[in-house]
Amino acid sequence: MAEVILAHEVDMATWRQAARMHIAQATQPDALSWHVLPAEQLFRPDLTLVSRFNMEGVAPLVLPRQFVAFLVLAFQAKDSSRFALFYRLVYRLVYEKHSFASLQNDTDMQTLVALAAAVKQETLRFRAAFSAQLRRGLPTVWQYEPEHYCVEANAKFCRALAPRPWEITTPYRSMKWDGQTLLFGAPSTENQWQPDGQGAWSGYPNTTLVPTYKEVTGAATLDQLRSEAMDCRACALWEPAQRTVFGEGPETARVMFVGEQPGDQEDKLGRPFVGPAGHVFDRALQEVGLKREDVYVTNAVKHFRFTWRGTHRLHQKPEQTHMAACRVWLEAEQRMVRPILIVMLGATAAQTILKRPITISRERSRLFELEPGVSGLVTVHPSYLLRLQNEADKEREYARFTSDLKMAAQFVGV
Repeated sequence: MAEVILAHEVDMATWRQAARMHIAQATQPDALSWHVLPAEQLFRPDLTLVSRFNMEGVAPLVLPRQFVAFLVLAFQAKDSSRFALFYRLVYRLVYEKHSFASLQNDTDMQTLVALAAAVKQETLRFRAAFSAQLRRGLPTVWQYEPEHYCVEANAKFCRALAPRPWEITTPYRSMKWDGQTLLFGAPSTENQWQPDGQGAWSGYPNTTLVPTYKEVTGAATLDQLRSEAMDCRACALWEPAQRTVFGEGPETARVMFVGEQPGDQEDKLGRPFVGPAGHVFDRALQEVGLKREDVYVTNAVKHFRFTWRGTHRLHQKPEQTHMAACRVWLEAEQRMVRPILIVMLGATAAQTILKRPITISRERSRLFELEPGVSGLVTVHPSYLLRLQNEADKEREYARFTSDLKMAAQFVGV
């Protein structure tokens, strides 16, 4: 019997190579045994990992996309028989000429689907817990006990949600982001850290859970909603942007501020209103007696739309399609926070919420009812103040802006 040894529990790269080679050789499923290298050997400083397979001339496997999606999730399941199960299914798809649909009622396929479903649930639990920890302030080392091997597959998610350094330790793996490099280690405080992309740490699964409309509208908490938004693919802006920039603030906020979209700094740091316009916004809030930590701040569009000019990313106004794609997130945020006042900062925010074209000069500086129990107020986006060239104009428009925010503060009883 041929033996295949994987470097770790989610060493999908080695499994994929072994499967391709053995499928090419028509190796029967029961002629293979699959094992995982003990963790204490994986993190030995003198360990040298090399590919065990010569893939020259071995054709790539072409498998149904839906099957691969289930496989990526199920690969993280805490089930020692899963590697043999996956190979057995691949063998049957290739040599028994099954289609994915023809195996729907097959025991092996049902096991695969069940494992994938279990990992998805654990992934959602992990992501919501990480989001909650981030909101409360991540400790130096966050300890978490997953039900499956899902930590590595969520590295990209964690970096997107928390660009600043963090470390997660579990009973089977430690993972650390130092702000520049992702590192993996054994579940101990004194580690031999190994960098992402080297040795065994390439080709592991990456979990992408594109949320459905039902999942977004059915989210129970802001932390769950924020974690779901990280994998949003509703429009094309997700691809060039570094991350989804979700709203922040307490669920009990009485006032919600809605801007246009993240800027360059927001996209890098993963937080709304932390760039130059955010500094103007914070200053104005302070002057009218509102505290940033007491209000909810978000954007109508959650990804940064930009164009390159040399090495600089320059803001581009989002289109109607981007605003429409993100509306479900904004409506979900409003449902969670339940503010009594929504302040729309600029035309994009106002058009998204009011669902009609607007002119800031005609709409600003007055309170009006959006729906029973919720009022609206339109004002300029603070970036408008930064674009003014004349100092007198800047002072005048900043005074009007703070006057609008003071109206908001008085409305909510500050």
